Amino acid sequence: MQTLNTHKCMLALSVSMALLAPVAHAAENVWESIEVTAQKRNENISDVGIAITAFSGDQLEALGLESSTELIAFTPGVSLAGDIGGQRAIFNIRGVVQNDYADLAEAPVAVYVDGGYLASTQAQTFGLFDVERIEILKGPQGTLFGRNATGGLVNTITAKPTADTEGYGEFTAARFDQYRFEGAISGQLADGIYGRFSGFTNQQGEILENIYEDGAEPDTRSGSVGGGQDGYNDDTLAFRAQLLFDIGDEGSLLLSGNWSDTTKSEGPYQVVNTTEVKDAEGNVTDVIFAADDPLGCDTIQSGVCVDGNFNGDPLRPVQGGDFNGNFDPDGSGNLVNKDFAFDDQNKIESRGLAATIEYAFEDFDFFAMSDYKQFKRTVGLDSDQTASPELIFQSNSTIDQLSQEFRFSGETADFRWVTGLYYLSIDTDYSQGLAASPTAYFLGGEENNTLVSLETDSYSVFGQVDYSLTEDLVLVGGLRYTREDKDFVGNVYQNTNTNDRLIEIDTTTAPLEVLVDSNNQNLWSAKLQLEYSVGDSLYYAGINRGVKAGSFNAPLFGGFSQYEPEALTAYEAGLKHSFMQGNGVFNASVFYYDYSDYQSFSWVNNAGVVTNEEATFSGVELEVFLTPTDNIDLLFNASYTDAVVEDLEVASGYFADTTPPFTPEYQASAMIRYNWQAFSGNMAAQLSANYQSETYHNARNFTAHEIDGFATADGRLTWDDNDDKWQLAAYVDNLFDSDHELIGFDVSGFYGTTQISYAKPRTYGVTIRRNF
Repeated sequence: MQTLNTHKCMLALSVSMALLAPVAHAAENVWESIEVTAQKRNENISDVGIAITAFSGDQLEALGLESSTELIAFTPGVSLAGDIGGQRAIFNIRGVVQNDYADLAEAPVAVYVDGGYLASTQAQTFGLFDVERIEILKGPQGTLFGRNATGGLVNTITAKPTADTEGYGEFTAARFDQYRFEGAISGQLADGIYGRFSGFTNQQGEILENIYEDGAEPDTRSGSVGGGQDGYNDDTLAFRAQLLFDIGDEGSLLLSGNWSDTTKSEGPYQVVNTTEVKDAEGNVTDVIFAADDPLGCDTIQSGVCVDGNFNGDPLRPVQGGDFNGNFDPDGSGNLVNKDFAFDDQNKIESRGLAATIEYAFEDFDFFAMSDYKQFKRTVGLDSDQTASPELIFQSNSTIDQLSQEFRFSGETADFRWVTGLYYLSIDTDYSQGLAASPTAYFLGGEENNTLVSLETDSYSVFGQVDYSLTEDLVLVGGLRYTREDKDFVGNVYQNTNTNDRLIEIDTTTAPLEVLVDSNNQNLWSAKLQLEYSVGDSLYYAGINRGVKAGSFNAPLFGGFSQYEPEALTAYEAGLKHSFMQGNGVFNASVFYYDYSDYQSFSWVNNAGVVTNEEATFSGVELEVFLTPTDNIDLLFNASYTDAVVEDLEVASGYFADTTPPFTPEYQASAMIRYNWQAFSGNMAAQLSANYQSETYHNARNFTAHEIDGFATADGRLTWDDNDDKWQLAAYVDNLFDSDHELIGFDVSGFYGTTQISYAKPRTYGVTIRRNF
């Protein structure tokens, strides 16, 4: 059966995509229809009955998007579940998120790169380079993509080897001593053999200036040796190599390998002083800002100040300060004052190998992919984010994953079908702990670490059929069964801390807690949908069932436990409409989610656990793309999300309906781009804006957990020469220097503080690109 699976057809698709993309030597629009693979086959985005936003590589280049998380500003219903200076970010789609930072956790929004699943949440923050397109699918995608896609899917497809020799080099210089280079070269190596090599590097200087002085007031205890360095930087290097072999006229074999290495400072948090409010039994019922407590209590219990740090004094040294009298030097500005701060503390490394075979038989198409990935991460950060030598959070992980997929697909006059088998193995070795300097009040001179081994084996069989009931009406049905086995070994150790920068776990000592357990599950996903096409419109309505596997909690100081799989029944209807002779597109969707055993992550004083709750989400999303002339591109999108986790136990015996973390009720974004002929080429001026209403950084939704709503704007000016060889760009990101909060961790009970990470300050730069 002849399809787009072969190399020759892939080349034809590349040509057609190029025809749809902006052309430098004429006034051209950015927003053009593109091909996607949201249903494991190539289709025009307007013909897919899924709420999906997609960007081609040319669109990414024109819009100046350089990281996986920057797409969010142009995608309704999608938000960022926190960002720590690019060190950690998780996609939140329609309120579906699990903001567990631990490396043994998997997110409910699946992320794929070239068909390979990224099991680690830490791997979801990556630089975009040499990309063909990115697809963001909203709603459960478990039938075709498997478990842990209840919220949706982010699918990145990189540029593939070409028959013609081509390549590019691109250099950016920006504020904060940022220098970024990416490039690629591609072409035919021999008859029927093609190669592509691409890479990028990013160097960024420190944004946060640390004014720490060892032994200075108000806390004169000695801090971490050699600490107090500036932070919020980046040193990243990444490569990707691909070889494509023709298999006769009907098939291809693609071999690929990738490697990346990142070194950053400790997490670029800053401090906000906060106060716990407790009832008579000592349950934390609220957290407020310390500045709002006129008495300056360590902790407020039943309206009275009580000792919060066991020093015998119920009052803080200074009203509004933390337990030791510390304040952030300038609020949300770029000054910090903390002892455990090193410009090369955190390291992230990833590597991968993959082999993909595609072959078009007479009656069906065959696809097979073998994929291996490894992720390594070492992290340390100042838990209190002040000059006081309190506790240091530290974690280390190695994740090895192997997947194998076999897929068959085909079509007749009335049927289109796909079926397959999938296997995934994930081996995770993970530790997290708290280490204390000798002068620390808690754990003085010791460290306590949770050490975990988690092995996951997942087996799936799946299938989906599109049946044409009439010429205009299609019935879509899909089913997936998954067997998942998890084997867990957890230990808690406590031993001497001799070096604040090293994780020291003495496994020869007796563990404080041990758990050896299994969590084996039978999971199923399903889809039933009707799609009706009339004229330039596609209407769809359906029911989707998605699942996210259960797993284990392994918090700091122990307390191992299991949590159950979550199941989501999603009801959704949508419309995709083309108008103005194809120069306008209007997309709309409405959804209702009914959760069973929703996995809610709650963070309480340096530890977090997942519990199973009931939840209901509903919402509406709108997208408008307009190209009224060859010179103008307009975009507007908006979303409304009403997400409720029902009867969450926010404190012992206290239950409340809460909003999932990082889930704004309202989002909106807009973009206008105008291009014109100038200087023997094409110039374009672009302005974009993004708004997000208030959210919470903690599932308990206490007073000091709220993140205020914000609006940001970006500007960009580009010039392309008439030969499509040179491109120049100048840009300003965060035009009005918004200092909105991105993520927070409440540690009020330990230090009277909350860790907060803020948006990157206004950044400006220039980019030059040469195509050949």
